Amino acid sequence: RAAISSPSTSSSASSTPKLISEKCLVCFQPSHGNHFGVDSCRACAAFFRRVFVTHKQQFPCREGDNKCTPDEWGRWSCKRCRSDKCFALGMKPDNIQRDRDRFIFSDNFRDDRKRKTSESIVPLSVERFVGKQLVTTYTSTGSGKNIEYITFFDLTPIIKDADYILKRIPKLEKSVKVKSSLEQLAFGLQEVRKEQLFESVPELRKIGKMETWDNWVKGMRRAGEWIMHFEEFRQLEQEEKMVILKCMWHLFIRLERISMTAEMRRMKLCDDKEFIYGTEQRINYDTLEIDRDWFSEATDREVRSFIGPLPRWFCETIIDALMELRPSDVELSFMLCNLCFHLTGQKLGGRIQEITDRLQDVLANDLHKYYLAKDKYSRYSYRLTKLLSLNRQYKNDLEIRRQGIFLANTLNIFRVKLSHPEMFQFSC
Repeated sequence: RAAISSPSTSSSASSTPKLISEKCLVCFQPSHGNHFGVDSCRACAAFFRRVFVTHKQQFPCREGDNKCTPDEWGRWSCKRCRSDKCFALGMKPDNIQRDRDRFIFSDNFRDDRKRKTSESIVPLSVERFVGKQLVTTYTSTGSGKNIEYITFFDLTPIIKDADYILKRIPKLEKSVKVKSSLEQLAFGLQEVRKEQLFESVPELRKIGKMETWDNWVKGMRRAGEWIMHFEEFRQLEQEEKMVILKCMWHLFIRLERISMTAEMRRMKLCDDKEFIYGTEQRINYDTLEIDRDWFSEATDREVRSFIGPLPRWFCETIIDALMELRPSDVELSFMLCNLCFHLTGQKLGGRIQEITDRLQDVLANDLHKYYLAKDKYSRYSYRLTKLLSLNRQYKNDLEIRRQGIFLANTLNIFRVKLSHPEMFQFSC
């Protein structure tokens, strides 16, 4: 079954299904449909849109020869050559199409499409599929192989929620406003943790589709509300804030939950084999059941062979080290930002890396002043070394987990499609 082109505003739209390129013709990364008349990814489509909206079509070539190309990850360092590529491929602002992303639904949806062909068949939210098993397929125009997806997640509601949060300035008391940016982030961490149950936390026995979605929604909100306590971050352009948050939010919620687990274990509020999964949920490694029906047809044993033992997945070595170090909220906020900004800048490069480097410099200076003002932290270099070593350990563990996920995806073990996969850069 071939992929069906989305309805177009152009009068030349044909009733014959149109095959869409598997690769973005601008950056050669996975395509998300036809944008402005060219098969492309959302990032390149957004770039082309910004070129016209801001009327900044004239950029100097970074290398001076107008021959720049994207790197192996599809990242362009030269705006001039990227915009020239868009124009050369035939991108035009009047080629705007509604419902551009490609989707082919299972037979369950064929009748609905026939009854109402004028409406978009792109799902609006994940709630539509909660409790249902949806199998979507598209055909790769290159290989001709069918790839099945059991579940589709439209992350647009989460992004809209994040966009709203990034426009709100948190209320800070006068005593907090005079503090450093790092101390304000520490205050923000305390604020987003106010909903945390510390005693008699209910056990979550099974993680399924609904629990996963709920965790994402709450996690994005908490990440956005926390980072907005950072004054220098608030001063960024809205688009820059969104790009950074979309890359770091999932990393933040994992690290924050790891640190919360360490704190509650140290307080004897949860057992050694338990992990604080949410503000009102804990899981037990021995009793946790993973509902696989919504993301894989593999057996439980096969799935666990790719993700590895649960203690490793939930970073037990980091938890143990945090229990021993007992970082303050200020130190923990620095640790979270250091890792999130470093990986985000490293992944996205260019202007975003310049921004994240600058933000890290601000926080490093604040931490230095914080240590000098606290006599009990006279072992400045020791504690800072331990914090940074934990971040290095997490990056090493992340790479090990990602290898298992990469292998699983290569073998088509995990069959989930995301509307915005870039939001899970560091999801392992």
